[in-house]
Amino acid sequence: MSLERDLFGVLQAPDDRARVLVADHDPISRHVLTRVLAASGQLDVVGNVNNHQPIRQWPLDQVDVVVLAVAAREDATGLIRHLKARQVRVLVIGTGWTQRRLDAAFTAGATGCLVKTVRVSGLAAAIRAVMSGHSVLSPELHSLYARRTPAAPSPAPAGSEHMLHSLTSREREVLWSLAAGMSTAETAVRLRVSPATVKSHVSHVLTKLGARNRLEAVLLFQRAWGVDGGEALPGLPRTA
Repeated sequence: MSLERDLFGVLQAPDDRARVLVADHDPISRHVLTRVLAASGQLDVVGNVNNHQPIRQWPLDQVDVVVLAVAAREDATGLIRHLKARQVRVLVIGTGWTQRRLDAAFTAGATGCLVKTVRVSGLAAAIRAVMSGHSVLSPELHSLYARRTPAAPSPAPAGSEHMLHSLTSREREVLWSLAAGMSTAETAVRLRVSPATVKSHVSHVLTKLGARNRLEAVLLFQRAWGVDGGEALPGLPRTA
């Protein structure tokens, strides 16, 4: 299973509706995004704004996720940091992605980065995934993100495989579940523990691997073991 497909396939309860604000400088694109997301039947689009207008004019009080469209050379890190400080999740869509821009967006606090050609149906699913606690990334950007991973703080200089061996067996089971695209709740059911316990294990995994988020930890796992969540982790039996 691919990480991107599983993240985009995350489902929520019908009454758990994300409140979304579309922020796009292009009025045509802004109108299309707003209209189609509102018609998805799974989101509450509270409005849209020109992302070049002062952020104090944005109606953020009742917003869970901002879909922030950016131009190829537009620096949106300041906006992302401000929105994160307001505890609003930010899903960035744009063109002309580079490794540097992708790193800057995630460092500033973005919860997802997508190419602007992403299908609108995929965008709605990405919003639901973000609301479920996932970081999302367009498949086209996977290689850019993977190339920046080695720059992350590394507690074990011997390499990714050595770092993974520093995890407990239960932490490795949790990481395997993340690589399989499972949510916190699904992982808790699989391992017969509480969601709070899963979150605690995830926190320990991120600390030990020096990863900034779940996606980065999964990419480390996949590169070190050469598996994609559908295979058993060496030395770790599957949990029924």
